[in-house]
Amino acid sequence: MLSSDPETTVDIVDTAPDSDTAFEAEFGPRARTLDQFAEVIDPGRALTETERENLFSCSAGRVKIARALLGAAERAGIRLSDIDAPRVDALLPPELTPHRSGDAELPADIYLLLLFSWPRRITSTLVDLIHSALTLAEADAAGETPTRELISRLVAAGLLRIEHGDEEVFSVPPLIRALMRRVVIPSEHPRWRSPRQAFALSLENLHGRLRAEGGPGLDEALALIVDIENWDLLEQLWTRRSLNIFGEVDTAVDAYLAVPEEVISRRPILALARSAARLVDSTRRRLGTDEGVRVLPRTDFDRLVLPGIRASITGRDAADLTADEVAVLTTLEARELRVGGDVEAALTVIGTGREHLRERAGQAPGISQMIQAELNLEHGHNLVTAGRFPEALQILQRVVQYSETYTPNSWHPMLEAQLETALAGVGHGRGAEVDRSFALAREQADSFGMDVLPDEPKAQVIAALRSLDRLDLAAAERALGKLRSLGPVPHLGALPALAESLCNVYVGRSSIAAKELTENAIQLMVPVTNPSTTPFSGIVNLVGFVFLAAGEAKLLQELVASMNPSSPGYALTSARQGLMFGRRAQLWNHTGPVLSGGEGPRLKASAAALRTTVLHQEGRGAEAVELFGHVLDYCTIASTVTPLTQLSRQARIDLIAQTADAVAWTALAATFSHPEISAAELQQRLLDLPETLPVTTAAVPELSSAELSLLVAIDSDKSIPRIASDYAIVTGSLKNRLSALYKKLGVRSRDEAVAYGHRNGYL
Repeated sequence: MLSSDPETTVDIVDTAPDSDTAFEAEFGPRARTLDQFAEVIDPGRALTETERENLFSCSAGRVKIARALLGAAERAGIRLSDIDAPRVDALLPPELTPHRSGDAELPADIYLLLLFSWPRRITSTLVDLIHSALTLAEADAAGETPTRELISRLVAAGLLRIEHGDEEVFSVPPLIRALMRRVVIPSEHPRWRSPRQAFALSLENLHGRLRAEGGPGLDEALALIVDIENWDLLEQLWTRRSLNIFGEVDTAVDAYLAVPEEVISRRPILALARSAARLVDSTRRRLGTDEGVRVLPRTDFDRLVLPGIRASITGRDAADLTADEVAVLTTLEARELRVGGDVEAALTVIGTGREHLRERAGQAPGISQMIQAELNLEHGHNLVTAGRFPEALQILQRVVQYSETYTPNSWHPMLEAQLETALAGVGHGRGAEVDRSFALAREQADSFGMDVLPDEPKAQVIAALRSLDRLDLAAAERALGKLRSLGPVPHLGALPALAESLCNVYVGRSSIAAKELTENAIQLMVPVTNPSTTPFSGIVNLVGFVFLAAGEAKLLQELVASMNPSSPGYALTSARQGLMFGRRAQLWNHTGPVLSGGEGPRLKASAAALRTTVLHQEGRGAEAVELFGHVLDYCTIASTVTPLTQLSRQARIDLIAQTADAVAWTALAATFSHPEISAAELQQRLLDLPETLPVTTAAVPELSSAELSLLVAIDSDKSIPRIASDYAIVTGSLKNRLSALYKKLGVRSRDEAVAYGHRNGYL
């Protein structure tokens, strides 16, 4: 039988300093040596040597505590070796709890021990934090003993142990820690604040200071925040740092995953943080690494959700929401709609959310800068997708300015803002600005140790398109190869297929390019046929160019037929149709509105290039050279040579030869600064291109849908009676229609008609 009766008197000769007697009232007498401890606790040697040593260490030699634990274990039928941390608190009787009265006489050293007992690990950062908490915890600090003297007392009493590792400075014996965690400081206590209150006050500015100094300690601080269940502070940390916290604190994912469900259900911001933590956790498991610089840019944060909370800001009473919560709900609902393809609805949601925020103007607490930046970033995403590029660039610039001013050492939202700004520049025709933003994003990602950007597929599309803008086909092929390796990227719509098709045209595979576009017809045609979707005029322009370069008259005709005349890009597509079929008046009439309208420099350059081609074909050299100069000017504004590639090969050869020394070429080359390129090299790349305009000056008749269908029908092994049967008409009627078709095409037989169709792109 062990000597486990806590009422048994203990005769211990204690040589500790007088100050140790102050701790006996709370923890009982102390055995200074293991032999002395074993003589009192285990005189019959029922415990193993290891068990005696562990019990001595865990109890700091406090006999009363050790005996109480042994007695409780014996009564519960548990061996000492089976007692783990979760069982300790249940086995220690309530009467052992220090300072149970909760009165004002709690000594400062006992309160300091209480603070030391809260963190899981006591590092140098947390020693400073505890020192700060002690100062902030006392309502009346007059005559207080210095903290370092109090620490010395705790160490001398064995209640605070000095650790010898590189990171942990002190530790509290486990049984002492378990008891101190039970101490309750009443809210009306005249002197001391509760540990939660004291730590909350001292943690408020710790994060910012640690980031500024670049020191360690965030992991310990975040763990402490979770320990004290200060959800307000955990939420504030997210509103200040957002996704950056996962790269700064190794334990951040676990911390936000640890928030209880009942807390999540009423706190949208913490629900968002937990959703983000789950995504990061999923990515790191998939990649098999915890390295934030690898995990974070490969995590798709567009999949963020608010489980248990309806992420809708429209049609709900937002009166009970803070400004940050309004912004978060608005951002997530707009993101969900954007990912689902309903950009106009997403912009409506953002408008509603901003109206709620205006209603809260001047009210406290206001919206935090990080949450505001994230709302602006989502707004910019939607504006780019909607093709409202000038507005997008303006609002994205606010995000960039915020990042450069307030979070210059953080990847979020800086990298996403730079990348989206580059994409907006591609759409708006500001190539030089695209290069600057894109190069800066790459440099910043590299400085953070990231080998890829967030949304790397988007980055590769931008890289491919800009490479094609300067005709660097090797760079374009590399970017497209990387893009293919990343798998399907539906959120980029037609852009990958468009880049692939342009690259194929430039290397002489125009027919393959046309097939690539027809295989992506749904992605391409939906925006084409929507007259309100102005951004896609640029896409349609290039689609028409590819079809013309491939000699696909039928595809070009179908494209024009599918579009409403008020649809964006219709004018240029119809102008190309006129060029293909030799109808110069149609080309001239449809390029006029583009040149006089507000379509932007890329489309104006394409329209002028089409007119230049006609002038060159008609032998009007001086006029062609003059208009070619305007094409160069438009290309310089947009920082692209794509419109120049749309000239016939002979026109490129002749016009470049006549303008090779013009200053316009130098100005155009100067717009490509990442990397730099000379005017001569730019000209040579244009001269090296294969034919991209395989049409002659001969007029080609335009066929109606019925005539085109008939031409396709005779391009088969079917007999004339069989074809007549398919059309549900008599053979004589079919022969009359064929005669009219042959006359229109200028041929005399079925074989000649079929050959003509293949030769001129109808078949």
